[in-house]
Amino acid sequence: MRLSWNLGRVAGIDLFLHPSALLVYFLVAGAMPDMLGTIALGAALLGSIVLHELGHALMARRYGIRTADITLYLFGGVARLERMPRSAGPELLITLAGPAVNFAIVLVLSAVIGLAELIGLSLPVIVPMVLSMNLVLGVFNLLPIFPMDGGRVLRALLSGWMGRVRATEVAALLGRVLAVVGGTIFLLNGMFLQLILPLFVFVAASMELRQVQAEGRPGGFTNVPPPPAGFRWASGGDGVLRLVPIMVHVQSGRDRSWG
Repeated sequence: MRLSWNLGRVAGIDLFLHPSALLVYFLVAGAMPDMLGTIALGAALLGSIVLHELGHALMARRYGIRTADITLYLFGGVARLERMPRSAGPELLITLAGPAVNFAIVLVLSAVIGLAELIGLSLPVIVPMVLSMNLVLGVFNLLPIFPMDGGRVLRALLSGWMGRVRATEVAALLGRVLAVVGGTIFLLNGMFLQLILPLFVFVAASMELRQVQAEGRPGGFTNVPPPPAGFRWASGGDGVLRLVPIMVHVQSGRDRSWG
């Protein structure tokens, strides 16, 4: 049973709100002078996260990868892709599309603030705060903490010469180490609510690592159609199955050939 509320569809993608996402109002409490401003700031934060995830989803759509849904949680959103790209290039572009949306919002709001100052127009205090939130979202997501965006960028960059499985192992190890470091800092400073984030990162990195390792082993793939006659499936160790012709030893008289 799904614990999230369906908020409708955005760009043809179901949007869900997990109850934990409502705690963003606890995080932004006191940042605005009144309750109405606090509600608006929390909504702007959730909206920025939705746009971030739409960046991933729409870029994935360009590569023929559909997004099942987007769910908003306390510390971010998750665009659930129907499959992950196997090639480093598409994965890199899909991953970078999310932070790129946040940086685009920063540029637009910076231009609006600059224009307002030029003509002497006073903007609501929420505008520079939304700018700051998107800057933080963009930079934070690019930290090399797998499976966050920065960790996936690292995995994509390493996959070209290290292979997908080994690159995932390196990125996941770094992500789990940083999660432990961050969790320790939060714990020592009494930031118990924030401990959810490093715990999520540690568990998610471990789960995805096991999945990629299973895919990299012969027989570790699921839902694979039967190969055509005369071919077999073989793994190159990079998380990709390839069709390989079956070699048959044929001997006729003094002639030998491989077919």
